[in-house]
Amino acid sequence: MRLSRPVYELLPLVYVAIGACGFVLAYLDPARGRSIAAFCIGLLAGVAALTVFLHRQDHRALSREYSGETIDFPSSLSR
Repeated sequence: MRLSRPVYELLPLVYVAIGACGFVLAYLDPARGRSIAAFCIGLLAGVAALTVFLHRQDHRALSREYSGETIDFPSSLSR
């Protein structure tokens, strides 16, 4: 699945917001089961945000390094 660029740029921020909400709910909720579930969701969302952010940063670095030009093969290869 391909996402448009603005959606893909906002995705880490959305994951960070979900993670922050999960951590706050885990801190404020006195029930043990719901608190653990909220903490796990917050932790997973934080890992997802970091993963998407680092993948995006790596893609930007590679696109700066390589121009995307293709290799032109000489026609003398077929004998």
